[in-house]
Amino acid sequence: MASRANTKAKGQKKKMSKVTSVNDTKSSKIQDNSISNTSEHTATSEFPKDKGISVSGVIQEFTSRTDLKILALIFVLATFLRVYQLGMECIWLDEATSILISEKDLFEIIRTTKSDVHPAFYYIVLHFMTWFGQSEFMVRVPSMIFGILSIPFMYLVSKRLFGVKEGLISSFLLSISLMHIYYSQEARMYSLLAFLVLASIYFFYSAVEESKTWLWLGFIISTTLGIYTHYFGFFIFPIEITFYVLTQISINGGSALNIKFKDLRNVKLFGASTAIIIFLIIPRIQVFIDQAASRVGGEVTWGIGQSNFVGILLARFSTFSMTPSTTFLLLFIIGIVASIIHNKKQMFLLGMWFVLPIMVSYYLAALMPIQPRYLIFILPAFLILISRGVTATAGLLSLTNGLSKTKLHAAQKNQSFIILGIILLFCVISFNPIQNYYTTSQKNDWRGTADYLESRTQSGDVIVPLPGYMGKPLEYYYDNSTDGTSIIGVANTPEALDEIVANTKPNKVYFVMTGDINAADPRGNVIGWLQNNARLETTITGIYILST
Repeated sequence: MASRANTKAKGQKKKMSKVTSVNDTKSSKIQDNSISNTSEHTATSEFPKDKGISVSGVIQEFTSRTDLKILALIFVLATFLRVYQLGMECIWLDEATSILISEKDLFEIIRTTKSDVHPAFYYIVLHFMTWFGQSEFMVRVPSMIFGILSIPFMYLVSKRLFGVKEGLISSFLLSISLMHIYYSQEARMYSLLAFLVLASIYFFYSAVEESKTWLWLGFIISTTLGIYTHYFGFFIFPIEITFYVLTQISINGGSALNIKFKDLRNVKLFGASTAIIIFLIIPRIQVFIDQAASRVGGEVTWGIGQSNFVGILLARFSTFSMTPSTTFLLLFIIGIVASIIHNKKQMFLLGMWFVLPIMVSYYLAALMPIQPRYLIFILPAFLILISRGVTATAGLLSLTNGLSKTKLHAAQKNQSFIILGIILLFCVISFNPIQNYYTTSQKNDWRGTADYLESRTQSGDVIVPLPGYMGKPLEYYYDNSTDGTSIIGVANTPEALDEIVANTKPNKVYFVMTGDINAADPRGNVIGWLQNNARLETTITGIYILST
């Protein structure tokens, strides 16, 4: 009995020793992690080995403790901000172009987009949506859906790279991002592009970690569709290739070049995936080259120039204003520094994702028109680094090294309060821009313009949009099938305007002009003609209506 009791006591001591060792290890990890990461999940410098993850494993990423509840609230907030007043704003030029292309049959859409500046996939998606109607609300539903679906993918990507807290913070920042809200409420491809790039990054990074075939399949689908959505989708594919090669293949110099693969099966899957993507995008490569050649020819009369390129881009990424937010920039810089120190591999991917497209676009800005919306797909990288800056700041302000367990628990609570305080600050900063977005007109009021023209025009009158392509949004609202008027959309010179006026007499000619005339007629010939031959009748949200 005594022997048995001694044996039991020894066993209990071993168990207690193990528990103490584990607790000490946990405490040490928490203390060491106060600045590098305050999340439940800490990204390591090396990729884990095969974890055997499956689709159910992805689902489990959403279902830990209260994280799911918080993410659900963020999802509801994002949904509300993207559905609210979805059909309120008028259709503008680019949206009208989307509708005109998408209402064609599928083969005609593919043929048309060979000469359009954007690929076909978004127009195909919108084509099926127009079966349910072409109202302002319905044509914006696809963008709204993809904007909402970007939220969980933002969480997954950020959690994969850093941890749960970064995942929740970055998904919240995306949910209130005015730039993301804006393009989630516009019938264009930018929301879809951001969603597909997020999906591509998630599947790629997960596939590198897990070496699962279905993850590589997700990478193939999302990357290919991203390229078929917008030409800037080409950016992400070489970035992913570069990241993979430099992190998964080790090259040793010496007398003979020695190349080693960390996981041969994973390398084979990556190689096969890359080959499939290249094969699938071959039909678009020549079109891309032709489009690029046509875009860089001629004078650049619109878009953002090189002199203020980065400043405008960062302003759009923060509060969608003309000047960047200091808070956004400060935490962005802190996130970069913290990632370089503690998360080099993650920073390598985020750095290429964010910096390389900016560098190339900056160069192209001198050769072709570039708009900040083209780079919406790097907005998630910007916000993920900010989320890393938030957790790093919280760690710095509540250092936990050398604290007792009681004080350590209190310090961790302080970290949570600091994070909540910073989140509240983001809410305060973003409140007025979001409120102004919903309470002021963001697009030209073509609906009001059409109503005005219908009340003024008579049979035989002529309407001339200036520049001519502004006839697209006008015709969306203005129906001239019964009032006997006609719309002439080709009038680029004073001579053409003289001819239209002469052929219309004694009826009136109405000129409908927007600020785009400065890009279409940079020398001001048309504006000069209007000053001498027409009078201004009214102005409706940036649309000038003149008549003879």
